[in-house]
Amino acid sequence: MSARRALLATVCFGWPELLASAPEGAISNLGNPKMAVFFASLLPQFAPGGSRSFFVLLALGLLFCAMTLAWLTLYAVAVARVRSLFAGPARRVLDAVTGLVLVLFGLRLASESR
Repeated sequence: MSARRALLATVCFGWPELLASAPEGAISNLGNPKMAVFFASLLPQFAPGGSRSFFVLLALGLLFCAMTLAWLTLYAVAVARVRSLFAGPARRVLDAVTGLVLVLFGLRLASESR
């Protein structure tokens, strides 16, 4: 299978799952107070004073949304392509190493004096 067909299959095959999880993602993002604080504190410093500030803030917000969508789409495609590397024995090794590190962190935390 060519790389183009594989990418197309990866992107198009996930549409039902994407459409099913879109409302959950929208509710999660709209309920995230960090984004409200971000937009309220960071964006106004880039808007000029006067009557045009609303449209500048709207454009900056839409630009932020477009950049986030592009980044997360590229990230999802990359993770989908790398997923096959972490299947089978590699997954077990990764899980074992991660578990060992967490146990060692727990033992170190338990052995520290207060």
